[in-house]
Amino acid sequence: MERLVIDLALLPEDGQLLEDELSAAIFDLPQNDAKPLGPLVFKLHVQRFGDELLLQGGLKAPFEFMCVRTLTPFRKTISLPEAAMALEIGTRGEIDATEALREEILLSFPAYPRCDEGDEPVKCEINPRYLAVDKPTTDDVDHPPATEGDSRWAALDELENSDKQP
Repeated sequence: MERLVIDLALLPEDGQLLEDELSAAIFDLPQNDAKPLGPLVFKLHVQRFGDELLLQGGLKAPFEFMCVRTLTPFRKTISLPEAAMALEIGTRGEIDATEALREEILLSFPAYPRCDEGDEPVKCEINPRYLAVDKPTTDDVDHPPATEGDSRWAALDELENSDKQP
């Protein structure tokens, strides 16, 4: 299915259960972003309430993310078992809910995707050669001793002390 179009004239008053999947092409993400690995699967109860259409149920879609720590790709399924969306009906006879489902999934993307949070978690460690905290603190540079009265901070120290004097 390419689009989820709901015909309001055919919608029963007590609602209807819709269960299907939408093509991964609906996500239309930039090249260096997450990559959809399959369709968006949905199971939604759709019901009309006055001027709104309420969609409640589950959404699920698999993606390939890039780990922010290790820069390796990993698979993570975005799953929303209790999604709820309200769409304004207005005067239309049909409602295209595709964009609302797409946005609901995209809003659930992890801000900082890590491979230890994927469908098959793996150890997520930064290569220690990139960490400054693991580098030795000795640099073999001789530091000259400070000479008496040649403090470069003396002028600032005097300003600080002048504020404390009455």
